[in-house]
Amino acid sequence: MLLINENIIELLQRCRKDGLRHTAMLVGKNLPRPLREWQIRRRMLQHQRFDLKYQLDTQTPVQLANLETAAPGAKFAHRYQGTPIAILHRIIRRLKLDRQRFTFIDLGSGKGRVLLIAAQYPFKSVIGVEFSKTLHDIALSNIGKFIGAGATHTNVDSINCDAGEFDFSEIGDKIVFCYNPFGADLMLRVLDNLDAPARKPGETIFAYLGGMPTTVSQKLSRFPIVDKGEFLTEFDTYEPYSIYRMH
Repeated sequence: MLLINENIIELLQRCRKDGLRHTAMLVGKNLPRPLREWQIRRRMLQHQRFDLKYQLDTQTPVQLANLETAAPGAKFAHRYQGTPIAILHRIIRRLKLDRQRFTFIDLGSGKGRVLLIAAQYPFKSVIGVEFSKTLHDIALSNIGKFIGAGATHTNVDSINCDAGEFDFSEIGDKIVFCYNPFGADLMLRVLDNLDAPARKPGETIFAYLGGMPTTVSQKLSRFPIVDKGEFLTEFDTYEPYSIYRMH
């Protein structure tokens, strides 16, 4: 009993020192192994149920070697791995903004899972950008089924193009989302495009999930961080996320 009381006191002291959210993340990372495995199984089941409910294909990872390796964007791309549904909901709900003003853009949108989740919120529109024609076609099929089921609250589309060529200048208020989709060189080019003078000015929120390359982190360091944290993936790893207000 004394040991339990000491642990509780230590936890309360850490809350006061580091804040509740930081302490909650620390506690989460030190969960007993059976509880952590239960969380992973629950997350995988959530993804499987999502696909099954709407007859989608968003769960199965795809290696880069199985995509269009000759495409211009392939030399920068990473394999397809669906974004955890729970963390995406968390990020969207924590952004205190008027969603109807904002276009949600997912770079490296793959099979479109992020697009489908974002389309359940009343954004101005949702756009995916994907270099691979194979993944883009799967995304279009998934989007069609999702719309047919009446599950969307806004317009949603996937565009088959290289992220470095995507024109942000005609889009005003926007949330740009990435889940470690491609290498640092291409990401730096994307950030230059986002930071360039826009024909249609507006607020830009940039959300990055996964381990961020040092050069990308350095380029973003001059922008204020709106939110940051870590999340448990279904592959039993913890990955960071950071959200910046660029403009």
